[in-house]
Amino acid sequence: MAIYEMLTNSTTLALAGSLFAIYIATDFWKKLYFVRNGIPGPFPLPVFGTLFSFLKGHTSDLIAKREKYGKVYGFSFGKNLFCIQDLDMLQEILISKFSSFPNHAETPFKDRPFDAAVSNARDARWKSVRSTLSPAFTASKLKQINNLINECCDRLLKNFGEQQGKEGGIQCKDLFGSYSMEVVASVFFGIQVDSQGNPDDPFVKNAKDSFNFFNLKLILGDYLLVFLYDLFDVSITNPKIKTFFLDVISKALELRDKGEVKRMDILQLMADAHRVESTENEEAEDSLINQGAVASPSDKKVALSTDEIMANAFVFFLAGYETVLSALCFTAYLLATIPEKQDQLFEEVKKFAPSREELTYEVLSQMEYLDCFVRESLRMYPPAAGLERYNDKGDIVIKDLLIPEGFRVYVPVYAIHHDPEIWDNPEEFRPERFNKENRSKIHPVSWLPFGDGPRSCIGMRLAMMEMKFAVVRLLQEFKIETCPETEIPPVLNKASGFICPPNGVKVQVISREKE
Repeated sequence: MAIYEMLTNSTTLALAGSLFAIYIATDFWKKLYFVRNGIPGPFPLPVFGTLFSFLKGHTSDLIAKREKYGKVYGFSFGKNLFCIQDLDMLQEILISKFSSFPNHAETPFKDRPFDAAVSNARDARWKSVRSTLSPAFTASKLKQINNLINECCDRLLKNFGEQQGKEGGIQCKDLFGSYSMEVVASVFFGIQVDSQGNPDDPFVKNAKDSFNFFNLKLILGDYLLVFLYDLFDVSITNPKIKTFFLDVISKALELRDKGEVKRMDILQLMADAHRVESTENEEAEDSLINQGAVASPSDKKVALSTDEIMANAFVFFLAGYETVLSALCFTAYLLATIPEKQDQLFEEVKKFAPSREELTYEVLSQMEYLDCFVRESLRMYPPAAGLERYNDKGDIVIKDLLIPEGFRVYVPVYAIHHDPEIWDNPEEFRPERFNKENRSKIHPVSWLPFGDGPRSCIGMRLAMMEMKFAVVRLLQEFKIETCPETEIPPVLNKASGFICPPNGVKVQVISREKE
């Protein structure tokens, strides 16, 4: 009773109110940084900053902001961010002055053990983990999972064939979602699942549920006291789903340690990565990886703990499933709506890989138009609307712009990909932009579906391989066409930073034999 009276007496309440008012005023003063320094951008509100300015979405809204405020502006989304669309500035931030922006902003809570993943690692630890994981994604290692992906393509073609001629069209989102999940299950977890044929499989059900995380937790993490999240062990994922996947990975690793299972997949490669000697310079030779994206061979490799292997496997799953699903949906849409481009790509397929057995990683590397087609698809419809970098190394000046320590930089990928000052007629689908004759004309950081610089997506090569396998195998068997239910243009997701079409993409297919 005495404690209650102390907490509710007028003096205590007045003091608490004063402290709260001071906190709000101090926070609002910080949010006014851009206004005070003459930097354009939406005007912030107390507490919420410019949060509500993003209610329209991350695609058209980012383009509208560029047109209104220019290529450098500021906004407050919990913390202060510079939104930068100037490519020369971004080249400094992502590559040449990477040492000032080596980390992502810390997540508002630990979410153990996922805080041990390479995406969350920082500074020296990040370099070591990245260097350890990189061998698992080199060309020679991905060649070893060639058959695993081809087997997943077999089920994809079977599902398309069974739905051929379906009234209302074929929902690509369902079939490509199943394919993406099966590839992840196979190459990361060592598990073979039939996502489409057996939707009640525990792995399939938990995998789908894992994407229904509560985004409000992430938003509130930027506005609440971080230590409260840590104190109560707040997690972005459902505890039951987390436990399921951690148990799956733990048991898979245990069987491998005992020698009962020997399977050449990413999980095995992660477990063995620190033992691999870097005797080949594959990264520099493979055009699918930017030169700056790979840790230096001199960086010390470290053995990954079980927690780190589990964390990275799960994060790769989260990052790889939705992005590949989205990219394949939009690629199918483009194939269906621009038949002359599809025909041109099919001619290349017939030349290099007319049958299943002839499709290999090496063959993919020879298919120039396929690479151009996929890259242009990712330019028009990048899986994520933007990416961020964090300055935690001290104040730095980038092209006369002071970026104070503690500020983040937001890179509006979708807006960059649709900027007419960067890409000629950006709304037109032109795979030829990326051919050998034109690629040298492209600014180094104007194409960013996987980011750029040392902190770009480590799984880029695998994602491209997965996408290209699916496209080639589909074209070997089917011609893809529009149907009355095909949305032209496709609706884009406005609810989050991911651009996966909320209504999916509906097409129809015709067997090449019937054609």
